[in-house]
Parts: sequence; C-alpha cells; structure tokens
Amino acid sequence: MLPVKLEFINIGKIEKEYREIIREYEKRIESLAHVRFTQKNEVPRDAILLDEKGEMLTSEDFYCVIKNFSANGKKIIFVIGSPQGFSSEQKDAHRCISLSPLTLRHELAYLVLLEQVYRALLCLKGTSYQR
Repeated sequence: MLPVKLEFINIGKIEKEYREIIREYEKRIESLAHVRFTQKNEVPRDAILLDEKGEMLTSEDFYCVIKNFSANGKKIIFVIGSPQGFSSEQKDAHRCISLSPLTLRHELAYLVLLEQVYRALLCLKGTSYQR
C-alpha cells in the first residue's frame, strides 16, 4: 500500500488549553504518514469538511475512507472550520463528514479528528490501538 498522504487545514484559532494535546496527536500522525498541518482560510476543491450535519461515520467507515484514498495514492484533505462553520455553498460543493451530531468547539472537533486518523493509521499499519 502507498504511504498515506494527509493535509489538515484548520481555519479557526486553537485556544491555549487545547494546544498541547493537539500537538501530541500531530506528532503521532507525522510518524505514520506524509502530513501537512496548515492554518488558512481557503478550502481546496477536493477537501473533506467537518460539519455536524455531515455524513455520520463509524470508526470502521472512517478507516475505510483513509484506506481507499491511500490505496489510490490520493491525498486526503480535511478542513476544520472556524467557530462560525462553513457556508451552505461550501457544504454543497464538498463531502462533509460529522464526528458527532453534537456541536463541538472547533478545537475539540480537530482533536477528535486527529484521534480517529491516528487510530486508522495504526490499523493500516497492523498495530492494535489501545482503548
């Protein structure tokens, strides 16, 4: 299988109390994949947006998304919006996934996304993830 290529675009500001744990998961992911973490306002055409009204995925479904992108050599781009969320035009133009039907602070949504990506990468590697 080809190496997993990921990009995380965070549109919102990360508050101080979340930075340390987020950085820990970013480091873990960097050791398992080709990854880029950015903060910018643009949303690439082929990005996957995180939105509470998006498609609900199980951890297994999420793993399959990453596995399929990786098998095809495609980069997966995840975009975490600002606290105001995405416009309806952006949501209509992109695939949207939901991490929970609850509304989460964007930093918390980012952290949950990182944990799920880390879990999926460990599964791809054949390593079990401690619960």
